[in-house]
Amino acid sequence: MGDALRTISRYSWFALVAVLPISSMPFVARMLGSDSVASPAILFLIVLMLTWFLPGFRNNKRFSGHIFPLFLFCIAALIATMLSLFYYVPAFKGIDQFAPTISAFSTLLIGFCFFIAASSFVESEKDLQLTIRIINWSGLIMLVWCAMQAFFWYGPGHYPQWMFDFQGMVSARVLYRQRINGFALEPSWLAHQLNMLYLPLWLACTWNRHSFHPFRLGFLTFENILLLGGIGALLLTLSRVGVAAFLLTLMLIGVMAHGKIVTAIQNRLRTKKENNATNPRRGVISGLIIGVYFLILLGVAYAFTKVDPRMQNLFTFSFAQEDSLLRFFNELKFGDRVIYWLTGWNIFNAYPLLGVGLGNAGFYFPKYLPAYGWSLVEVENLLNRTTLLLNIKSLWLRLLAETGLVGFALFTGWLISLIPALITKVRSRSLTISALGFMGCFVLLALVLEGFSIDSFAMPYWWISLGLAVSTVNPESQHPYVKK
Repeated sequence: MGDALRTISRYSWFALVAVLPISSMPFVARMLGSDSVASPAILFLIVLMLTWFLPGFRNNKRFSGHIFPLFLFCIAALIATMLSLFYYVPAFKGIDQFAPTISAFSTLLIGFCFFIAASSFVESEKDLQLTIRIINWSGLIMLVWCAMQAFFWYGPGHYPQWMFDFQGMVSARVLYRQRINGFALEPSWLAHQLNMLYLPLWLACTWNRHSFHPFRLGFLTFENILLLGGIGALLLTLSRVGVAAFLLTLMLIGVMAHGKIVTAIQNRLRTKKENNATNPRRGVISGLIIGVYFLILLGVAYAFTKVDPRMQNLFTFSFAQEDSLLRFFNELKFGDRVIYWLTGWNIFNAYPLLGVGLGNAGFYFPKYLPAYGWSLVEVENLLNRTTLLLNIKSLWLRLLAETGLVGFALFTGWLISLIPALITKVRSRSLTISALGFMGCFVLLALVLEGFSIDSFAMPYWWISLGLAVSTVNPESQHPYVKK
């Protein structure tokens, strides 16, 4: 019986990581009763928890130590939610107060289970490498579908019917005009997938000059090719937060490579004539290179003003009007999101210690919405013409509004507690383990900005990438990929 459960759990794990590109399959949505995050990975996660976690927990199996700080956050979120039952929660369109709370805590439980599985299930480096290979192959399929979307939209200018039919089977929404969304619900979700799992993995392998596949195309490894395709897909999502998050990740690469670049340029410029010749100063060279970085960022921003209509007014900010900053964000078609963030901040200011409880922030929107928000069409429509609860659309502001300073401190403390383990892995002699350490660092950095785009705990990507990055896998002594 134990061998059968082990086999089922092992194949469930591999199936889980294989279907990660699909975020909202209609069939799964009907099973889970969810209208947004309905990844088939959740179904395989349930099987994995039943066949691996529960028997292991009963038999006192040792799990990753990084689970405990996250468990403390879950307890704090539960306490904050239970205490919210004693608050006066404003009525909102006849919505049952308990339904959003149960849904929100369920998504947190799902995310917690994703991290448990990713950090503790894989125990051998052989299974770890197979896991990464499956992620890479599923990522390749996702990129091929993205390339087909780009080809038909920027080529003929429309999608054939069979693409709509196929997309309808794997996603609750159809294809987008001008923007690609892969198998995800929307383009920003595809950008989230790329930034929270695929691009950090491929960038780490590229930086570490390591590959999990024997395939080579000249000097390019499989991960090099996937990285180039992933960057192209990210740009075609036209997700501004997504692109900014990836640029922030590249800044870490720049910081790590900066010293080597400065030294190399200095050695090139150093005169070989007399010993007393003046050498170029490192500070001057370093400043010039930082200037180049800044020009690259400006170039990317300028390019976006030409390809994304929402960014046309990026360089036209003025203080002449009242609420000038909010008006500027609104011109960039970003004002609604900023209003949601400010509402979350106002709710946090009113309930700073433990917040209003998971899932309850939407009930407080009419009371704490900034005055300027009532003039925005999207906000007004959602408040007055739908039966939906508004959400904060930011992980960080949601943590503050719904779990307060206590929950926010515990969650961010958990993330910070991962850093020493990641640094240790980065320094590992095993290129496999080192690449995972770099991947975790890239994910943490990108999450800083991605946390202002996605607020759902049920999105599996950062749970899995961080779990794999800190997983306790011992490198095999005879492993061929070892740092010299």
